[in-house]
Amino acid sequence: MKKITKKVPAKINLTLDVVGNIGQYHDIKSLVASIDIFDAITLSERKDHKITLAVKGLPLDCSTADNNAYKAAKLFYKNKSLSGVDIVIDKQIPIGGGLGGSSADIAGVLLGLKELHETEDDLLPLANALGSDSGYMLNGGYAVITGRGDKIRRVDCDKILYLLLLLTDGEISARSCYKIYDQRGEKSEEVTDTVETALVGGDVSKVAFGLKNDLYPAATEIIGTLPQNIAELKNAGAINAALTGSGPTVFGIFETEKQRDKAYKQLKQKFADKVVKAQTVIPN
Repeated sequence: MKKITKKVPAKINLTLDVVGNIGQYHDIKSLVASIDIFDAITLSERKDHKITLAVKGLPLDCSTADNNAYKAAKLFYKNKSLSGVDIVIDKQIPIGGGLGGSSADIAGVLLGLKELHETEDDLLPLANALGSDSGYMLNGGYAVITGRGDKIRRVDCDKILYLLLLLTDGEISARSCYKIYDQRGEKSEEVTDTVETALVGGDVSKVAFGLKNDLYPAATEIIGTLPQNIAELKNAGAINAALTGSGPTVFGIFETEKQRDKAYKQLKQKFADKVVKAQTVIPN
């Protein structure tokens, strides 16, 4: 029986502008990037029509039926007469951290099943039906996502950004974060186009100083240590730091790999495995 493994990278939001509403969803504009933290999704064909799911690596507090990877397989097989699949996820992307961990698993399952069964499915509608940024995760790289995250425009750039992530205990649901954002009623100037221009031009400092996430004030109401975490990254030498997604993970951008590695050694003493080295990647 055939077996396929797909490695799907995490993502960070270099910018997140909330520009309006689309029905019950928020209309966003966000410059996103893939980073070198991966979930590996292995799919093994079964002779029957069953779907099984096993997870190793980071623990998940989620039943199989509620897992988005399982839901992705169910949706893929809907109205198809194909054999079943055993899914094993080696989970390295933290869930609920703003890094796209759930969306990465959706993308990995869909990509793997298409290859496993040699079908011609258009995966984008399936991915969009399962998660707002899951469509982006099918290909990753630098992109500007708009709408509710389902409209994707690739950004042709191979610039590497050297990063430190600072993980935070606890989770922030996007729904809760957006609810507080709405209650606060604050609006700010859009920055995504400006930061994209700086990125394509290779100006790391301008990219870093342009970091902005409209959900950050709301996220700090849920987890009050976020400002301190951002300050820790800046004090260690990051040009600037910001929240990714609805958090609670924050990241800092460094001018060089050497400066990033020096800061990592410094912060490791205080934060242990909560500080993670990363860099942007362009998936194959």
